Amino acid sequence: MALFFCLFLLLLFFLCDEFHIAGEMKDVDWCNLEFPKAEVLIINFTSTEYFLPLFINRMPNLRALIIINYSATYACLHNISVFKNLSNLRSLWLEKVSTPELSGTVLENLGKLFIVLCKINNSLVEKEVDLAKVFPNLYDLTLDHCDDLTRLPSSICGMNSLQNLSLTNCHNLTQLPLELGKLKSLEILRLYACPDLKTLPNSICDMVRLKYIDISQCVNLTCFPEEIGRLVSLEKIDMRECSMIRNVPKSALSLQSLRLVICDEEVSGIWKEVEKAKPNVHIQVSEQYFDLAWLKE
Repeated sequence: MALFFCLFLLLLFFLCDEFHIAGEMKDVDWCNLEFPKAEVLIINFTSTEYFLPLFINRMPNLRALIIINYSATYACLHNISVFKNLSNLRSLWLEKVSTPELSGTVLENLGKLFIVLCKINNSLVEKEVDLAKVFPNLYDLTLDHCDDLTRLPSSICGMNSLQNLSLTNCHNLTQLPLELGKLKSLEILRLYACPDLKTLPNSICDMVRLKYIDISQCVNLTCFPEEIGRLVSLEKIDMRECSMIRNVPKSALSLQSLRLVICDEEVSGIWKEVEKAKPNVHIQVSEQYFDLAWLKE
């Protein structure tokens, strides 16, 4: 039966470039297979522990790796050493796992990293982990529903290639690095639904390429940086459900590229001066939506 399974997998990899693995398997369960043509590997499992198959080491063309745990608890990944040989990996998705220790690992060509519903366990903020060295060419980083993330590591500020930073539904995130403005290539900063975040670092005004900032549902955010007008490329601001912000710095009149601000009606008045001075700026009042479907239950 084991031989038949190995032959089946081998045939499958010759026929397609994408492969799905479902179920819990330890390294001793895998055959010594090679998959030179595979470009996408999707691993779905339900377990508190998972041993990454060692044959990943022999997938030279692997460009996308998706690892999703469907159990009710977080899973611990083993055989993390397989990451070291994924020289062509461009996209990595981790979901419902405890993020692995990254020191000593370099994913040189990784462009997109998605960490969803994961336990960070300080693996990103350890002093010996320099994220700029681990991910030297990362341009898209997403952290979503990571409840134990309280702060971002300062080493993230050295990721010169980063263009999109999304921190969404991280309910215990309290602060961003003061040097965040060093991300000179950043074009999108999404801080959606981070209710414990109270301030934005003044250094973000140094992000000369920033086009879009989303602070919607950051309900305790109290103000914009005073020098926000230095964001010469900023085109769009989404600040829905940010009722604590009651004024806009005067420097906002210098936002030469600004075209759209989305906000609630109760705070829309703070943008009237900007809208009057800049006819190309549109203040869009968000519609409140109340779902009454539960009344039918």
